[in-house]
Amino acid sequence: MKISLILSTYNRPDALAVTLESILRLDRLPDEVIIGDDGSTPETAETIARFRPRFPVPLLHLWHEDKGFRLAKMRNKCIARATGDYIVQIDGDLILHPRFIADHAAAARPNAFLKGTRVLLDRAYSEAICAAQTPPHGAEVLQQRH
Repeated sequence: MKISLILSTYNRPDALAVTLESILRLDRLPDEVIIGDDGSTPETAETIARFRPRFPVPLLHLWHEDKGFRLAKMRNKCIARATGDYIVQIDGDLILHPRFIADHAAAARPNAFLKGTRVLLDRAYSEAICAAQTPPHGAEVLQQRH
């Protein structure tokens, strides 16, 4: 099964860098990563350009002009561009568990929709992660939550 990972972003290149780093740490990579950019400034494109040489799968950047919140339109553009037969959508400020894509592949069923949730980190810890540009491992996150 070919998996397309669609990542939505808007003017958070620091968080996007952490998310991209976490994608590189996955046990099973998606077959392509499509970043749907809802009109960010050039810093977001620069962040993606820095990561592109490190990505062993296509890393695409779709952008449209900032004319207000048009996330749904951008997601539709990304889905139209995707080449996978299974699509996973995330926001550009998530840290993915190493088995995130592998677990999706294992749970995928025809004509089914999977929905997950996330662990919310406090603002100070999130800002520290973004400043360091390095996603923590699962055990580190759990220690911060207790």
